[in-house]
Amino acid sequence: MINFMFSSQAKISGLVLLVVILLQGCGGERTTPYNPSSSSSSSSAVAVTTQVITQGTDTSTFIAHEDKRLQVMRNENDFYDISDAYVNFNLATQNFVDGQVVLLDLGEQDSCKQRLEFNSIRAEEAGDDSVKVVVTYRERAATSGTCTPVLSRPFYLYYVQSRGTLTFEESIL
Repeated sequence: MINFMFSSQAKISGLVLLVVILLQGCGGERTTPYNPSSSSSSSSAVAVTTQVITQGTDTSTFIAHEDKRLQVMRNENDFYDISDAYVNFNLATQNFVDGQVVLLDLGEQDSCKQRLEFNSIRAEEAGDDSVKVVVTYRERAATSGTCTPVLSRPFYLYYVQSRGTLTFEESIL
């Protein structure tokens, strides 16, 4: 009976050892670890023109939501309806035949608390009739010690020169 148990345990141990040896060979040729979040198409993608329309830290009217918001405006009516809530001056007419506008509203921010700050935006073709918009942020640590809070609402309006469907990728530096 002991010989039977020993031999089945030895068989299992041998099988496990064999599986471990086989798995060690998988991906062994890679010199850097695989990072699934890194973009593989950044060097070969065709850039799409983006241009800042306006930016600010205080809106012209009260905005009901406090959180960060990305919004796409594909026509002139939406553009003026939304932009009027953010600025109290007339913005230049945008070319909605060839492009669209992206609103990046970082939400209500307290200067003393941890927050994300906008760093950059870029757009690139992402296949048939789609454009990937990549937004990067910097993380800003909370202020240590005594701090007098200043509330702001950073926002950005960008023109994207494409009528393709926009998809967004966000990253933090």
